[in-house]
Amino acid sequence: MDVSTGTFHKQYLSSLEASREVAEDIVPYWNSLGLNESIVGQMELCLVEVVNNVFEHAYGNREGDKFEATSYMSSANVLIVEISDFGQSMSDDLLEDLLSTDFVEPIADDPETWLQSRRGLKIIQQLSDKLEYFSHQNRNTLRLQRSAS
Repeated sequence: MDVSTGTFHKQYLSSLEASREVAEDIVPYWNSLGLNESIVGQMELCLVEVVNNVFEHAYGNREGDKFEATSYMSSANVLIVEISDFGQSMSDDLLEDLLSTDFVEPIADDPETWLQSRRGLKIIQQLSDKLEYFSHQNRNTLRLQRSAS
């Protein structure tokens, strides 16, 4: 964490374990902001989903590629979380399409419902107040916003 700006920023390498590593680093920062325990838990779940998506989709399950995690509290008391990668970007309309589809509940006796993709993004959408995705000069960023009040 940069003490002068109050911003958490750290670079990581993609892997299956990266989401756990990022969560272990960033949760203490969120706790230091005095966030409600429920918000911290929900944003941790979102963070894990996003970092796993970076590993799986941006880097095709390849280990060792760089990504960054940034988080800060805005002046409007909104927690901002940004995960940036330098891999394969999503198409402009993919996020909108994914978010507009229905959430598929897993059904114990219907294996087709177990592996439905998009479930992670639906969870992120449900737990965040705002979700944005943008790409600029090979840098893809997913930004989550969540009111801290």
